[in-house]
Amino acid sequence: MADRKAGHWRDRFTFADLIIVVILSLAFFVTFYPFFYTLSLAVMPYENYVAQRVHVFPSGFTLKAFAEILETPNLARAFANSILKTALGTTLSVVLTIMAGYVMSRRGLRFGRILMVLFIVPLWFGGGIIAYYLVLRAVGLLNTFWAMVIPGLVGPTSMLLVRAYYHDYPEEVIEAAIVDGASHFRIFWRIIWPTSKPIIATMALLIGTGHWNDYFWPSLVVPTEWQPATVILQRLTLNRSLFQSLGLGVQTVHQSFIAAVASCLILPVLVVYPFLQRYIVKGIMIGSIKG
Repeated sequence: MADRKAGHWRDRFTFADLIIVVILSLAFFVTFYPFFYTLSLAVMPYENYVAQRVHVFPSGFTLKAFAEILETPNLARAFANSILKTALGTTLSVVLTIMAGYVMSRRGLRFGRILMVLFIVPLWFGGGIIAYYLVLRAVGLLNTFWAMVIPGLVGPTSMLLVRAYYHDYPEEVIEAAIVDGASHFRIFWRIIWPTSKPIIATMALLIGTGHWNDYFWPSLVVPTEWQPATVILQRLTLNRSLFQSLGLGVQTVHQSFIAAVASCLILPVLVVYPFLQRYIVKGIMIGSIKG
């Protein structure tokens, strides 16, 4: 019986399967090792780091770099800004994006084609950095926290993904609710929203990751006290590189400290993703398969 099962296993595992396993293993190593190296460098004593030019695996263990993060007032405030920006921005953006995608998926929507054009045009054409900056200043958002949240509340790409998800939503459910006297607003919150966990989780991770990693606009449109951790990390790295390029021999921020800050930015996404993965796969696939 054991030999029969073993032979059956060998018959099913072909040479093509072996090639696929090898390719996927290499892809996993290439994508995973940078994260592993960053985390290793974050917990590696700095004297061990400078003692050897190349480190494949961590040498020693210390949490000194993370302790330095807690002792730096600017970084503590920056991480608080990142958390606030991600939580508030993701919540508002997910709600409005789901609502917009659901409305745009309704076949009887008045002026639906015109609205769709208005959503699609920004995918191909943009006003540029100067126009964006001038608009923020004109509406009074410049140098405020809301400059990082309001402009990107509903993204065209996210809205189109939500629209594709709701395009095949059973019309019978909505018609039955209308017959029972429910308004469209009540239908959305009582029926549509509770049955949309896959697309909500998908949007939450995609939008939340974008908010957490956002760097460019926060470095331009908000003052220092509202800048997130990504901006502070880049500034520390830039200062260190500048001093070294001038040949001053001054090391303002060591690599272990930078790796520790980067780890703090990476870990929240790595922790949240496994819990949302099954919803994300389902949310992306539904709406992409017809029939």
